[in-house]
Amino acid sequence: MRLLRMPRTTSFDLVLIGVVLALTLLGIAMVYSASGIRALDTLDDPRYYLTWQAVWALLGLVGMLAAMRLDYHRYRVIAVPLIVLVVILLILVLVPGVGVRAGGAARWLRVGPVGLQPAELAKLALILYSAAWLGGHRARNAEIGTLQVILPFFLVVTTLAGLIVAEPDLGTTIVLIAIAMTMYFVAGARLRVFAALAGLISVVGVAVAIEQPYRLQRFLTFLDPWSDPQGSGFQTIQSLYGLALGGLFGEGLGAGREKFGFLPAPYTDSIFAVLGDELGLAGTLAVIGLFFLMGYRGIRIALRAPDATGGLLAAGITGWLVFQAWVNMAVVASLVPMTGITLPFISYGGSSLCVGLIAVGILLNVGRESGPKPARVSRAPRRGRDGRSHQPAP
Repeated sequence: MRLLRMPRTTSFDLVLIGVVLALTLLGIAMVYSASGIRALDTLDDPRYYLTWQAVWALLGLVGMLAAMRLDYHRYRVIAVPLIVLVVILLILVLVPGVGVRAGGAARWLRVGPVGLQPAELAKLALILYSAAWLGGHRARNAEIGTLQVILPFFLVVTTLAGLIVAEPDLGTTIVLIAIAMTMYFVAGARLRVFAALAGLISVVGVAVAIEQPYRLQRFLTFLDPWSDPQGSGFQTIQSLYGLALGGLFGEGLGAGREKFGFLPAPYTDSIFAVLGDELGLAGTLAVIGLFFLMGYRGIRIALRAPDATGGLLAAGITGWLVFQAWVNMAVVASLVPMTGITLPFISYGGSSLCVGLIAVGILLNVGRESGPKPARVSRAPRRGRDGRSHQPAP
């Protein structure tokens, strides 16, 4: 009987997989805790949001497994068609009667109970396009700073950003611009050109931020939230209360008080405040540590990528997830002005969760291509009639 040795190693980054699974499971628990009462009051089903979050997590994990095994070089073929599709979806969102409006913004396309937020898909589409475009020119040793390279790139970025600002969704636009600038810098941008673009983007960003009165009010509230504690500063103050009430180890999962009518979006934008209230400083530091570890493993994969395309994919995905997580947590802690973006893998939302998990799958595939190959199955050597094993010829 032949004995087979099972491989003891895998080419996938198990630490990164563990981090993502831990954040996803924690997110499911926190969504149930933060949404149960509201779901019971409005839908007569306390498990409504829990069920949908679990379904999206399952679909996202299936997508992550598929992306893990698909060679990332194949995304070059779909990069441009995906950008075109995203632009069409972003335009449809702005069409009255087609896009679903909520809270004064049109950000969703909905078919029955299933909704899609095209802006979430736009982040991944931009990363795939940027990696294919900039990585392809790097492979040919082309100069990244020429107009032939940067003009099409920033035309795509400007189109996506303009459509998302029109929704309006300034928070997602900031994340999108951060992704583009990160990938352009990693691709080998000249420092003078990069600094000039960063300055131009900053000026435009400030102009867009103060162009609408409610955005200007958010900035003034950030400077002094207690100037209007019952109005514009209410959400900021309640978020800080949520973090403070948790103490060192929190009030216990499900026992938090800030989610009961105090936080406007307890299971989406403000879920980190609920987490701090129920799991305390220990829980918030654990989440920060998990995202820090995700950033470390992602940068490690980017540095070890076998080519420019893989390195840009890894850098873009890592920068996106970690930067968005930082912005969400910084908003809750009143370190930056209020903006509405989700906490990756933890906040409620099917589009955000599924796209984020698929992106991690792509990141894992880049790491697989650059990491050690798995051990092959070895078989016992065949023996001849004389009882001696056959050895290969030198």
